[in-house]
Amino acid sequence: MPTPRRTKTDHLIHADVVDSKSKAGVWMGERASFQDKQRQILEGLKDALNWVPLEGAIMAISTNPAGITVIAPNPTLPGLIVLADGGSPAASAHLQTNGEDLVRQVMSGLGIAEEAAA
Repeated sequence: MPTPRRTKTDHLIHADVVDSKSKAGVWMGERASFQDKQRQILEGLKDALNWVPLEGAIMAISTNPAGITVIAPNPTLPGLIVLADGGSPAASAHLQTNGEDLVRQVMSGLGIAEEAAA
């Protein structure tokens, strides 16, 4: 018997991998070199953000709107996950959109094509 998912208030700590493609992030083609592409994109993002080091990821700090955005490679799928948390739902949505747009800009600059999520 299926059980309902739990309510999550720790969304930056607990990653729900079920149907993760439709939730957040920017996706590239499933090729053998996708992890190398993820590393290239993260390096390119460092030039465009105020950031602090995280092991294998980037945490961008924003004051307008106030909040943080964590950008990390998906360990099992060919894409980057963008998680944003601002002072309000509107600020979080703004940070999320800006983070995804910046990832797309860096990908374009590197010649890495985005593909539609499945």
